[in-house]
Amino acid sequence: MATQLGFVVSGNTAELKQVPVPMAADGECVVRVLIANICNTDLEIMKGYMGFAGVVGHEFVGIVESAPAGYEALHGKRVVGDINLVCGNVESCFTCACGWDRARNHCPVRTVLGILNKDGTYQERITLPAKNLHVVPDHVSSENAAFAEPLAAAFRIVEQKLVAPTDKVAVVGDGKLGVLIAEVLGRAQVAAGGPRVVFVGRHPEKMALVSAAAAVEPVASDGVLPSGASSFDVVVDATGSPAGLDLARALCRPLGTLVLKSTCAAGANFNTAPFVVDELKIIGSRCGPFPPALELLASGLDLTPLITATFPLTEASAAVAKAATKGTMKVQIRVHDDPAPSVS
Repeated sequence: MATQLGFVVSGNTAELKQVPVPMAADGECVVRVLIANICNTDLEIMKGYMGFAGVVGHEFVGIVESAPAGYEALHGKRVVGDINLVCGNVESCFTCACGWDRARNHCPVRTVLGILNKDGTYQERITLPAKNLHVVPDHVSSENAAFAEPLAAAFRIVEQKLVAPTDKVAVVGDGKLGVLIAEVLGRAQVAAGGPRVVFVGRHPEKMALVSAAAAVEPVASDGVLPSGASSFDVVVDATGSPAGLDLARALCRPLGTLVLKSTCAAGANFNTAPFVVDELKIIGSRCGPFPPALELLASGLDLTPLITATFPLTEASAAVAKAATKGTMKVQIRVHDDPAPSVS
């Protein structure tokens, strides 16, 4: 059996070891991983979240080494990919019969790359259904393209139609995902002629990573309510902490919408009373559409300033340790080098 290097999670431990080279199932491509990003979800999985065992990781860019019939044009292309693998059986699966937007995130028998019953991207090669893959424009660097999955997750809020052009919007949390959400919603409000998005965080240098095109209004807050509290129509919590969730709730006006973009273990003492009293609409938001994410990257959005460090796969443990360090933004694992450009 052919093997390759992979970073394997088992319980609360993770180690680099030889793993079998994956074999493509019907309709799947084999993809040689170029770069795997480390996500906060990956770090939580290594602590036991989801009870996952196997190769972790879901943000990536790679090159298609083999493709099934009907998708031959993907061979040799750089790609990113939807991480949810759905059954697609519209005859027996009510969710899949409702269309891709619902099936993508909610097929009841889905597997999820590096998260649920599907080995992920911290290895040399992966397999994914050809229909899940999206070709990266030639002029977008692999380092930038590796942000496509979390950028798509930010676009999910737009896809869900949660923000009206006239809405006052606040994004709380200046971590990696918060920066991307502020970028996407800021640009959307600029295009719609709406109010500037307010970006609430603790680190001015992180909030400054949002491009000028998004025109966000950064507000520094160390858990203290900024001016205009309880007046926002839509507030997005991207903090991943109970304290951040409480701040987001306090910013939201009565009858407003609170979007939960990251998970946090609130514990048994979580107080629901303020949410009920203010009659807030609480909406979860997960994976999103790749086409607008790739279009934005192709238009010139450069997310590589978010990269704190890059490590080879052979130093995956050090990469994970760096990613878990306070103040770190994005850590990338370089699995394979980009191919040399062809010479005509």
